[in-house]
Amino acid sequence: MISKNRKVVDLSGKTIGFGSYKSGIRRSRSTRDTDAIELALDSVVKIFTVASSPNYFLPWQNKSQRETMGSGFVIAGNKILTNAHVVADHTFVLVRKHGSPTKYKAQVEAVGHECDLAILSVESDKFWEGMNPLELGDIPLLQEAVAVVGYPQGGDNISVTKGAASRVEPTQYVHGATELMAIQIDAAINPGNSGGPEIMGSKVAGVAFQNLSGAENIGFVMPAY
Repeated sequence: MISKNRKVVDLSGKTIGFGSYKSGIRRSRSTRDTDAIELALDSVVKIFTVASSPNYFLPWQNKSQRETMGSGFVIAGNKILTNAHVVADHTFVLVRKHGSPTKYKAQVEAVGHECDLAILSVESDKFWEGMNPLELGDIPLLQEAVAVVGYPQGGDNISVTKGAASRVEPTQYVHGATELMAIQIDAAINPGNSGGPEIMGSKVAGVAFQNLSGAENIGFVMPAY
């Protein structure tokens, strides 16, 4: 391992000291991050929802069916955690795991519209083969590195975007019209990412659920705890 000098500056840009670090430590941390993301690949699923919303002008019938897509991930107890708005007004729900073309029927076990979370289950034993549940972790510190894993628009395969936590504060949840704690990150969160995990280290720090319209690289994640 090679020791290198590093200048330490405060937020104003003023030099406040010098330090050293071993490049091997950085490689080791990168290896741990890679292992965590590889673990997530065996947990994150793509969710296909056919939904039909109520028609408030013609209450005796529903609106035309529409198809939406989102992400979710496996947790303990053979359950899938995702966003409530991904499966809202669902007629039926299908899930597909990474590396497989097969879609499996899922049942919505519970929905919390205020917190924008939902729990799904899949009866097929074949679906659970090779799937690894992810463990929920703590809220990241400011500027702590995170990775968002999911199935955003623009492609059919899984996507991983990296960033850092930039703010933790109460935020308006669009789906539930409530103000709850949220983590702002600078990793891109796009339609389809909803319900995907935010990975920090080897655990889930939060669930991706919305972005800031009109801004670039501002996404919001609800804390896992």
